[in-house]
Amino acid sequence: MQLTSVVDNRPLTSDVYHLILKAPGLAAASKPGQFMMVKVAPGFEPALRRPFSLHRLDQETGQVEIIYQVLGKGTAILAQRKPDEQLEILGPLGNGFCLREGERVGLVGGGMGIAPLLAAAEQAVQDGKEVVVFLGAKSGEYLLAQEEFERLGRVFVVTDDGSVGEKALVNKPLEEYLKNQQLDLLLACGPTPMLKAVASIANAREIPAQLSLEQRMGCGVGACLGCVFPVKADTSEGFIYKRVCHDGPVFWAHEALFSVPTEMNKQGGCTCGES
Repeated sequence: MQLTSVVDNRPLTSDVYHLILKAPGLAAASKPGQFMMVKVAPGFEPALRRPFSLHRLDQETGQVEIIYQVLGKGTAILAQRKPDEQLEILGPLGNGFCLREGERVGLVGGGMGIAPLLAAAEQAVQDGKEVVVFLGAKSGEYLLAQEEFERLGRVFVVTDDGSVGEKALVNKPLEEYLKNQQLDLLLACGPTPMLKAVASIANAREIPAQLSLEQRMGCGVGACLGCVFPVKADTSEGFIYKRVCHDGPVFWAHEALFSVPTEMNKQGGCTCGES
């Protein structure tokens, strides 16, 4: 655990905030796709830390940025934190994106899942790769960091209401792009239905794809088993459960199972991976 100081904490929309922390140790040790647990207030209320993906990492300034949505008591408290106040954090946690594959990287973000992809896009460009970005949100005001992505590469945008770009799901421009172009690697973060669609598209075309899962977390270090997710495995059941906070949040699309066979659910039991 470490103490950080708030540099800025401002609203982007009525319920989405951009928090910048002075955290040199975290900025130096983190990689895109990892996350941190934040104690939003001193004392014991609320008791649990909140998990937040890392939106941007700046080793030169020692700053770490997150984008979060106010959904409950914890994030409502966080939205009230002011510059120079201190926050206790635990991180970096989990694994991150692996950017070794290929020269052209596609990034697919939906809603708040857009947030952690900026750090990945910046790292890919720094590594000399081309990035192609596909962003989807419920409306134009929730298209996070669109201008920042446009400075890095080509960007395709869709919204649920058609206020910006086409009225469509984000997998549509991805599929259209892949009719004539090739991607060497896909990175995706967003709601589960979007991740399932991206995994299906990638697996059908044999494109390596990494999915950053959105899952409720209690401890963030794999102890509580509150965020398990089924992945393919060479077991009698054909799968094991892995902890999103410890073994993820990034998983390869070819191993991700968004559901398990009904007969397995009826048996009761849970096989958890120890990696």
